[in-house]
Amino acid sequence: MARATLALVLGCVAAQVALGANPLVVVLGLIACIAGLVGYQLAGAYQSGAWLAFFFVLGNVIVALVAKTVLLQPLDSNLYAPLESFGVLAVGSIALLTAVLVSLAIPVGKPMFRSVADLRLLRSLSNSTFTLGGLFWFLNRLFQDPEGSGFGGVAVFWNLLLMAVIARTAMVLRQTDGRRSVDARLVLILLICAVMGLIDNSKTEVALPFVAYFATSVFYRGGATGRQVASGTVGLVVLVAIIGPMIHTFRVFGIQEMPWRERVALIERGVSEAVATGDITRYQKLASGEFVEGYYNYFGGGSGQMLLGRYASVQQIDPVIAIANRRGTVGGSVVWPTFARLLPSFVYPNKPRDVEGYRLVVQLGLIDPEGGKYPTVPLLAQSYGAYGPAGLLIIPFLTFLGLLLALKKLGWKLYQNVFGIFFFCVFIVVYANQGGLAEYAGSVLRNFPLLAVAIWLCLRFAKVRLGDTGHATDRGRLGPQST
Repeated sequence: MARATLALVLGCVAAQVALGANPLVVVLGLIACIAGLVGYQLAGAYQSGAWLAFFFVLGNVIVALVAKTVLLQPLDSNLYAPLESFGVLAVGSIALLTAVLVSLAIPVGKPMFRSVADLRLLRSLSNSTFTLGGLFWFLNRLFQDPEGSGFGGVAVFWNLLLMAVIARTAMVLRQTDGRRSVDARLVLILLICAVMGLIDNSKTEVALPFVAYFATSVFYRGGATGRQVASGTVGLVVLVAIIGPMIHTFRVFGIQEMPWRERVALIERGVSEAVATGDITRYQKLASGEFVEGYYNYFGGGSGQMLLGRYASVQQIDPVIAIANRRGTVGGSVVWPTFARLLPSFVYPNKPRDVEGYRLVVQLGLIDPEGGKYPTVPLLAQSYGAYGPAGLLIIPFLTFLGLLLALKKLGWKLYQNVFGIFFFCVFIVVYANQGGLAEYAGSVLRNFPLLAVAIWLCLRFAKVRLGDTGHATDRGRLGPQST
């Protein structure tokens, strides 16, 4: 996989030179890609740290490089400070590679979670986490409704639904000796998760349970079947062509300000209309209008943002770098309040409310404070905007290292390990490239501990109910237990 990706990158680099891209920008992009792929290769494909390095460079550089090449656009086009921005990406990728190497060398003791092979335990884990995840999702939906309290302390437990998918997939794989990866109950779980994501108006919540299913199959079997590749491709097309535009159209209609019952009614009307007419162009036009103006212009005219915007983070880094170089950095006020915001409101009632990335772009003058929230400010942009090159050399490395050590302690081996796959899906798939310090620190200091406790309690309950207080003894059929 690393060799194939590198070959693709080198081909795009050659094409970019022919397209007239700035050679220094192309070289810096290539350095970032190589650093990420070296980290992936050294750590190994069955380890979460490897995938952090891969997804980081994928979402920051590789997708941008390939997309701009396919669109026949120079890599440095539609950016304010392309040389500085890709220089920041190169330095950040090297910092991540260094953090991966250091984390491999630092001992953290035995992992908290090891692989489970007992079919009964996997079934119970799936059932209990699905019940808890669904319950907390509904409570959070009530809290976040316009008439609700606004309390967000239980939102993190939605991720338990991912464990329900992962454990069920692992159970089916072991039960059938790898011949099948899905059963009727798993299909039902996936459909319910998709409906929840539509009600929450979140593409991530719709897609992530399916990503968890495919990731479990890959890390159990060592690869995907042809049928899974085909179904995954169809799912991606459906997400891009239908679900994505529908979610963005519902935002235009104000779904995010509606209580959950009105959300359901709006979705029902929208789906019924689309099915009755067979015409989804209206949704696509309304959704694309959200990206025509303003920030989203790396690919020209707002195009490509619905699919590529999340995985071309250079366009979010670039304006911060350009304005910080022109006006000066803003200091630690856009970094360190992250830790205060992690405290519960009952402990620190007057804690800061605004996200640090939002405060950064307001102070840099990139947006009007009354103009709504700005797109995500990734960690590299946040560090540079606060302290310039000095912040870029220190903050990302320490942040990456902290996350990697947390994953290592939890259990970062992915081979036939439902827990390693779970934490991989919770953070790396979503936030590796676009997360700021709030996402990294929040995962290490709050989300991971809360989810680990919830899963541990589910395991203890299952073992007590099944009359097993020790380690699982049924090793299944797919191979020996991996730790």
